Amino acid sequence: MNEEFRVTMFGEFTIEHGESVISDQSNRSKKVWTLLEYIIVHRKRFVSQDELIELLWSDSNSRDPINTLKVLMHRVRTTLEDLDFEDSRRMILYRNGAYGWNQDFNCVTDVDEFQRLIYESDLETDDDARKIALLLQAESLYQGHFLHKKASEPWVIPISNYYRTLYNRVVLELAKILYEHKKFEQLASVCQKAILFEPYEEQLYIYLIQVLICTGHLEKALDLYHHVTELFMRELGVTPSDELLALYKDVVKTIKTPELNLSVIKNKLDECKENIGCVFCEYEFFKLVYRLESRSIGRTGDSSFLCLISVVDRNTVDIPSRRVLNRAMDTLKTTIQFNIRSGDVFTRYSVNQYLVLLPYTTSESANMVAQRLLKVYRKEFPNISIILKYSTQEITPKSERFLEC
Repeated sequence: MNEEFRVTMFGEFTIEHGESVISDQSNRSKKVWTLLEYIIVHRKRFVSQDELIELLWSDSNSRDPINTLKVLMHRVRTTLEDLDFEDSRRMILYRNGAYGWNQDFNCVTDVDEFQRLIYESDLETDDDARKIALLLQAESLYQGHFLHKKASEPWVIPISNYYRTLYNRVVLELAKILYEHKKFEQLASVCQKAILFEPYEEQLYIYLIQVLICTGHLEKALDLYHHVTELFMRELGVTPSDELLALYKDVVKTIKTPELNLSVIKNKLDECKENIGCVFCEYEFFKLVYRLESRSIGRTGDSSFLCLISVVDRNTVDIPSRRVLNRAMDTLKTTIQFNIRSGDVFTRYSVNQYLVLLPYTTSESANMVAQRLLKVYRKEFPNISIILKYSTQEITPKSERFLEC
């Protein structure tokens, strides 16, 4: 026989024969799809009844698991009848206490095509255009993680991780070549899709920022940088890499166009007259302000203090869960912003900490500011299950030296 069935496993699970399609989106039991998927994934061999019983009912004590499996297999074959294939009952065979895919029927899967295209692209070392075409075909096949509706099942996890690794490799290799050939539109499309599947892969954002810089969208590049740094701090508790920081500095240096009218420049620099509280800034900018302040007090002899405020769990005195922590940090940011002087500056230092710069203060007044913040926070949000800890330290004066900004 020469019958061919096309199967997708990236994202939605489907089987297609001619114009007929069945999908795991239809309203059938989870076990029906699990059994069918497992048989197809392991279609090169017959799977024993014991293996299938362990897969499907490992946490139950069925009195007659073999008969239960037979009933479920009957439901699988009934599902396959929706393909309008007259020999659908023979698509899965039974032999010597095991079930397996009928090798008379050709089963073409997206995962096999994906691997074939990657293999061919690896062999292509001379023709970049052909290599790009092969990688784009492979990338287009990846429409979601392997059997994503079964993502938490133990047998799916290692296979899914394997294909995720392959997909990431394809995307980053493709992105590198597209960037080198200045194919920015294709590069942006590839990265934007990949971010949906891998939202914490920093290199994807780096390529997107580079695309925005190269196409003259500097403000959008800066906005994306801020989004990425906030995302990574909130979700992972990490600060930007050196490569991402370098891009940020490049954008900041080139974002302004020449302006000959000083009044226009002054108007842009003037603060909004609305009361927006003190200044929240990126950590890199905060470091610059800190260094300027240390030089200023070195010249004037005044004293300034640094205050570190940390959010910890009330019961464990450790970092709270992500949900609680994110709410607490958002709340604390608002508390700081509207309860210290409008000229002061603060930044997020780590996943559970803010740094506040308190110019022209004494040790006593710096501690009073910190205690006031804690009091306001607790008064406005008494039910949040966290506590705040703080420490203050005087800024060390520095001698006047050239400082690049």
